Amino acid sequence: MTVAPGAPGDDRGLRSSLGKEGMMRPLDAGAGGGPMVRLPSLLWRDAEHRITGQANPALISDLNLDRIFAEITASDSSETVDRLLRAPLLHSEDVEYRREVFADLSSPTLRAQLEAFSQSITSIRRHLLELATVSHSTLRCRLRLDVLHSYCQTVLSLHQGLNGIVLESRGLASWRDYLNAYVTRAAFTGLVSGCEAALADFGEIRYSMRFDDHRIVVVKASGAPDYAATVEGLFQPFTHGWAPAAQDSVPWSASVHPVEELVLDELVRLFPLPFHRMMEHSNSYSDFMDPVIDRVGSELQFYFSYLRLVDKLSAHGMEFCLPEVTDSFDGIRVHGAYDLALALKCIGQGEVPVTNDYHLAGNERIIVVTGPNQGGKTTFARTFGQVAYLATLGCPVPANRARMMLTDGVFSHFERREQASDAAGKLQSELTAIKETLDHSTERTIIILNESFSSTTTVDALYIGRQVLQKISERKSIAVFVTFLDELSGLDGVVSMVAGIGGDATLRTFRLERKPADGRAYAMALADQFDLSYDAIVGRVAR
Repeated sequence: MTVAPGAPGDDRGLRSSLGKEGMMRPLDAGAGGGPMVRLPSLLWRDAEHRITGQANPALISDLNLDRIFAEITASDSSETVDRLLRAPLLHSEDVEYRREVFADLSSPTLRAQLEAFSQSITSIRRHLLELATVSHSTLRCRLRLDVLHSYCQTVLSLHQGLNGIVLESRGLASWRDYLNAYVTRAAFTGLVSGCEAALADFGEIRYSMRFDDHRIVVVKASGAPDYAATVEGLFQPFTHGWAPAAQDSVPWSASVHPVEELVLDELVRLFPLPFHRMMEHSNSYSDFMDPVIDRVGSELQFYFSYLRLVDKLSAHGMEFCLPEVTDSFDGIRVHGAYDLALALKCIGQGEVPVTNDYHLAGNERIIVVTGPNQGGKTTFARTFGQVAYLATLGCPVPANRARMMLTDGVFSHFERREQASDAAGKLQSELTAIKETLDHSTERTIIILNESFSSTTTVDALYIGRQVLQKISERKSIAVFVTFLDELSGLDGVVSMVAGIGGDATLRTFRLERKPADGRAYAMALADQFDLSYDAIVGRVAR
């Protein structure tokens, strides 16, 4: 098959844009003699000095944070969000910086603007990668023109959309300042004008195609009418009230038939000037995307991925709050907290988790949790850890009010199965791990112990438990100790919390109350309910 010159038509499928001024560079201090503009970040108070910790994999598993992270990243294939979730912040100023952004994003108008921007930037990145698969040079350049035009429209749309919106966060305010300066730079205005000029050139192209046996003849249009409006009018009665589904911001069609490529080659021959200008624009902007704009588009994914989780649970009546965070211990007070991983499981069953309150004040540093089995003790320990950990990310936490100390590390010691490869034995391995934690603990450390020392005798477990709590108290670390040893809850400086039961001693309320341990009272209630008390047994024997 050959292609030759033919019939009226317009090149509506060939839309995009380029510019003339070369590679775009980020606005920096004094760049090109311009004003001093601070490079913004939405995640980092100081983008050049990022100070974070690293979460222990055992902690992530013990607190079921891995399930929470999987839910957050389910709709985002980027590894960046997952890495950020595993990098807790160490300074309250950094936490406050992110909290401010989350607070601003509570505005539906602002959130919609930024979500559209982030999605468009992600789409542009994807299309740039796909361009490498296009072998036809003219088609590749034409598709790249689409990407360039989409980039210009994305930036200008956000710039216009942010005008008039009140921004309280330092991150978003500095981002808007940067954007305001960026859109006035000669490089960007040249990119925009070049795109519009290229589109105008292509909008003037009119050609005809005639099909003759095995040939397609392509010629410049000779005044023949454009039948597009006529065809649309004919089908209007059938399409009235119908609108097509939302399209990608870039009209994308990287895969074309070889015959279409031959038609395109013929159009280049017939209309060399528009295509020549397009090639010049494309070559001038080999690296057009501003790195700060690209980075902010990625950083927004962290916020929106987390907010999708918040939206999902809020729709079922569960509350989140931005916690007040202090660098040193100044009391802990959390109201209406719940296990986030459990909540995700509950909504799938049409249920909601039970919430709990807890606080520490003055010299209080340790909570000992006791009560019946399956009463919510371990869930409470996980809740305490999750709230503390998520607060270090600057994220909303699962509670309706929270005041927290920013921890320098959360350490968990949950009961684990003994491994055949563990020559030292379960108890010794457990003690070694706890000693290592205590050796590195500070006044800002949080330690969560769940059913520790259950592999030894009650007498030994009680002795070891007292020694461990004494060490924690000496270091003024914060601790939650879930145990079957009621005696530990009566130690000096220890706050006792007890898993509650209903009027029927076999029922669990899953609410924890701040009161003295009553394990023996619970056992007596069970004995009375099933006629197993001392008096009941003696009476039956006497009969």
